[in-house]
Amino acid sequence: MNWYVLFVRGGMEEKIRDFFLSQGLNAFIPKMKVVFRKQGISELVEKIMFPGYLFIESELEQAAMDEQIKELRMQKTGIVKLLKFDKEGTPALRSEEKDYLERLLGKNKVLEHSTGLIQGNQVIITEGPLQGFESQIVKIDRHKRRAVLELELCGQPRRVSVSLEIVQKID
Repeated sequence: MNWYVLFVRGGMEEKIRDFFLSQGLNAFIPKMKVVFRKQGISELVEKIMFPGYLFIESELEQAAMDEQIKELRMQKTGIVKLLKFDKEGTPALRSEEKDYLERLLGKNKVLEHSTGLIQGNQVIITEGPLQGFESQIVKIDRHKRRAVLELELCGQPRRVSVSLEIVQKID
């Protein structure tokens, strides 16, 4: 199964995903659960992990997918382009990037909340999908319960703010 990435107009991800699903394509939007505090009350809410991007899981080869996207662009506004990794037209997501995202997102395509602790200068994730990805955490904001995760997507380094609660700091 290949994963293709579409660049779409911001704010239209859900509408375009629904359109693709109605056309028989397995389209999805990677999401993440983040802690959001409103009037002193914290709650977990789902947010789009990569705003402006839509993912398609398909067995189609690149040329067939290009043709199908070209046809669908004429039927629906908001589809900007199908991303490609190089000039040869390799699908935007390489297998190692796909495997990485599958481990993070799970079957529901949602990055769940993680918890951890800080021991000296080292972050240790005790629960959640970020376990094993500690080396990719580049910044932590304990107050907002967020961590900045650096990952490679479509051959480009990207930083994503994810939900991480640090429950303890050990010096």
